[in-house]
Amino acid sequence: MQKLSHTASRSGPVALPTEILSKIFLQCTDIDGSLTPANTIDIPLLLTKICRSWRSVAIGTRFLWSRLCLNIKPNAKHQTSIVSTWLTRSGTCPLSIYVMWKDPPYFSTHAILDILVQHSHHWRSMYFFLPLAAYAALFPARGKLPSLQELSLGTHEPSATDPILDAFEVAPRLRSLECVNLHPYMFKFPWDNLSQIPIMTVTITDSLDILRRAPLLESVSFIYTEELIKLPLLPPQLLRHENLKELAVLAPTWNEDIETQVLFRNLITPRLRSLRICNIDRSFGSYLSTFLASINSLESLYLRKTALTEDEVIGLLEVLPTLKHLTLLSSFMFIMVTDLLLTRLTWRSALKTVLVPKLETLEISLPGPLTTAFAEFLESRWDVDGEALPVAKLLQVKVGANDDYDAAIIKRLECLAQAGMSIIIGTTDVPLEDGLEYLSTWSRDDSI
Repeated sequence: MQKLSHTASRSGPVALPTEILSKIFLQCTDIDGSLTPANTIDIPLLLTKICRSWRSVAIGTRFLWSRLCLNIKPNAKHQTSIVSTWLTRSGTCPLSIYVMWKDPPYFSTHAILDILVQHSHHWRSMYFFLPLAAYAALFPARGKLPSLQELSLGTHEPSATDPILDAFEVAPRLRSLECVNLHPYMFKFPWDNLSQIPIMTVTITDSLDILRRAPLLESVSFIYTEELIKLPLLPPQLLRHENLKELAVLAPTWNEDIETQVLFRNLITPRLRSLRICNIDRSFGSYLSTFLASINSLESLYLRKTALTEDEVIGLLEVLPTLKHLTLLSSFMFIMVTDLLLTRLTWRSALKTVLVPKLETLEISLPGPLTTAFAEFLESRWDVDGEALPVAKLLQVKVGANDDYDAAIIKRLECLAQAGMSIIIGTTDVPLEDGLEYLSTWSRDDSI
């Protein structure tokens, strides 16, 4: 943008048709689809300062002003002016707005929130991170949300369940809802409409209740907090959810002692395609295996820092013949992958059977160096000799191990990489909560 401005100041801007210029302006502000102060405020303002013709086109491009990211500052009157100007210029365009209010002083209302509520009939994607008391300022939007499709609510304060606010109770097109550090029962929502919950902080009891209230949910990620009282393991009250395809069971790193047995004991999701479990330090008992066995065709399983032994992981994989994508990232207390599992994953014609025969991508962490068993496993999942395999080709492997590499094993991996398998080698020397630090990527055109 700076180079473009400099060129225009010397020779005048290129006279492009208004429609093309408008599309170029929109591309400038929507590079990756995110909402930031730069692409929702700075760039639109810059486009109005190049020359008169560009200013006219920019102001007339309504979608340019329909996106806004704002961090409310104390006594910042210019922010109120920005919001008013943007909403006026956006006309009737659907609005995508991110409002954050993290810095005190806090009040039960704010001029910016009042202006936004006046345009609630144009809200499409709205993201609010506010002090709890300020949410009451959104009440006048109740019944005036015909276009709202995505809603994200969050706070930095301790959550509560009352008073119950009904500003979002009537939102006929709402499909996506997330609550960050905010109890969802503080609000009334049209649960029946929802198809996606990107993230929501709840207890196990809450999550089962939400799944009952939202029968159309297809994707949900729950971050679990502790129950106020210890849950007794009562006789199952089975919940069968026919539409759920993606489920994430997560715990924060500062509280991994979450009891999930009640969840997996009571939930049946026959159409689930993807399951993610992270940071769960409590035993699953036999309930996770039973839960997985009830799924018709799970394709993706992601286990990271979970209280599972290698034998338990093998037991889980035995009931998942349709699995295509597998991630096993061990914790220091529970090692999920050694040569034992790698051997069980290795195809051998004499055995006629193998774990997860449809596996296409794999990500694992090993407790030591790369081993011969690892190389044999990869070779067995690739037609090294040009012979057709009765199992799926393993297309991509990411592995974290220590850097004590054996030259013979590296040579075997090099051959696979040259043949077309994507192999990414990393180290587990960094703490696992920071992820694996990948060091090398091999592909058909790379050499080691």
